[in-house]
Amino acid sequence: MDAPHQQGTTRRRHLRFAAIASSLVALAIAGIVANGASAHQSGTAKKTVATDTTTLRILAAEPTSGLDPNDAVTQASIRVMELTYDTLLDYDKSGKLVADLAASWKADPNGLGYTFNLRSGAKFSDGTPITAADVKFSLERAATGAALKSALSVMKSVTVVDPTTVTVALKQKSRVFLNALARVGNAAILSQAAVGASPTYFTKPTATSGPWMLSEYIAKDHITLTANPNYWKTGYPKLKTITYTFASDPTSAAAALDSGTADMYFPMAPTDAQRLQKAGKIDLFAPPSPGVLIWGVNKSKPPFSDVRVRQAFAYMVPRADRKSACWNNTGGVSYGGIILPGSWAYTPGLDRYKVSSKVALQRADALLTAAGWKSNGGGTRTAQGVKGIKDGTKLHVPVPFESNWEQARCNTQLLQNALKPAGIDISPQAYDPAAFYGDVAKNKFEMYHAGDGWATVDDMMQQGYTTTGQVNNLMAT
Repeated sequence: MDAPHQQGTTRRRHLRFAAIASSLVALAIAGIVANGASAHQSGTAKKTVATDTTTLRILAAEPTSGLDPNDAVTQASIRVMELTYDTLLDYDKSGKLVADLAASWKADPNGLGYTFNLRSGAKFSDGTPITAADVKFSLERAATGAALKSALSVMKSVTVVDPTTVTVALKQKSRVFLNALARVGNAAILSQAAVGASPTYFTKPTATSGPWMLSEYIAKDHITLTANPNYWKTGYPKLKTITYTFASDPTSAAAALDSGTADMYFPMAPTDAQRLQKAGKIDLFAPPSPGVLIWGVNKSKPPFSDVRVRQAFAYMVPRADRKSACWNNTGGVSYGGIILPGSWAYTPGLDRYKVSSKVALQRADALLTAAGWKSNGGGTRTAQGVKGIKDGTKLHVPVPFESNWEQARCNTQLLQNALKPAGIDISPQAYDPAAFYGDVAKNKFEMYHAGDGWATVDDMMQQGYTTTGQVNNLMAT
C-alpha cells in the first residue's frame, strides 16, 4: 500500500443504496452479508407496499447486548449498528479494502503507520462535522473494548494532524490492523462530544455517522431508524424509515413474509425459505459463506483440556454431511483448519481429518481410550482415571446453539448423531440468542455452536489464533 487509496464504491455502500427506492434487494443483502461474516439466510418480500416504498419492515431478534460498538458483538446488535455507524474503511464486492469515511489512506514506507484523510464535509446526524479528533477518540476507545481490543493492540499512538487528517503509529507491522478498521458495527466512528455528554449515550445514540439514525427504541417491541439528514453521500439513503420488530420465531416470521405484513426476516429457516421462494413470495439470499463451520470448546478443564479428546471430536464431527444436510450445499468444507482450498492462504497437506468414516472412528476410539474414556460396548463412554473427573462419569457434553437460527439447530443435531458411534453423548440446547455470545465470553459452555467463519483470511487468523479466551478454542469443519 505505497500509493494512496482513493475513494471507491464499497460493497456495503453499493448494496445499501443501489436502486433501493424501488427494490428491497439491496438492503436485504447489506443487512445480512455486507461484512461477509454472517451466513444466515435471509428472505425479503418480493413486493413493497404500494403506498409506501420508503419504509422497510424487518423482523429480527432484539439487540439486547446493546448498541455500544465496544462490546456489542451479537448479530442482532451488529445488524443495527452497521446502519447507524460508518467506519473508516470498508470492503468492496471482491473483498478488497476500500475507502468509507476515510476518502483515502496511505501506509508509511516502513509499514509502521498510516495516514487517513477524511471526507470533506462529512457530518454526524446532529449536523456537527466528523473530524480527525472524533476518529482519534473512536480508535482509542475501540482499543479498550472487548470487540476490537486485540486487533487494535498494535496501535502505538493516534495523532490529529489537522481537522481532516489523522495518523496512526503502530508498535509493529500488522496484517490485521486495516481489517479491524473495516469491522462493520464495531469499528464505528463516534462523536466525541455526544458520547462524552451522557453516560447513557448508547441506550439511544443521538449523533451517528451512518446513513440512518436511531429515533425510537421500545424494549421488547421494536426499533425505528430514520434517514440521517446530514449523511455525507448526497441523496442517500433512499429508504426514509426502517422498523425492526423484535421476533425470534422463524415460523411466525415466515408467516409474516407470506402474508405481506413484513418485508424481511433473518435468519430464515431453509425449509421456509425454499417454500416461500418457490411460491414466488420472497427473494432468497443465501450467501456462499460459511466457508467453514466453527465449534467452540473450553480447553481449561476436562474433557477438552486433553488434546486427545479434542482430536477425537475433530475426527468425528460431521463435515461434508452438514454442508448437504444443513446448508443446501453452499459453502466449503474444512478438513483441518479454517483456511479452505481455493484461498491464497491455503497450504496443501494439512487436511489431517480427511479420512473415511471407518478410519475416523478407529482413530477417535484409540484417542478417547488413551485419554481414559472407556468404551461400554456401544453405549456412552465413562471416565476411568481422567484427571479432574470422577470415575464412572459419562462422556456427556451439552452443546448450546442460538435458538433463532435453524441451521445452528441442524448442525448441532447432526453433531449429536455423528458422535454417537464413538460413545460420545451430545445434548443440543436451544439458547437465547441475545445472551449467547455474552455467555460464551464468560466461559459458561463446555462446547458450543460458534457459527461460521469471518470476513477475510487476516480476520480469521487474528480472531482464531492471536486473541485470548474462548475464541482460541475453535474446531473448524
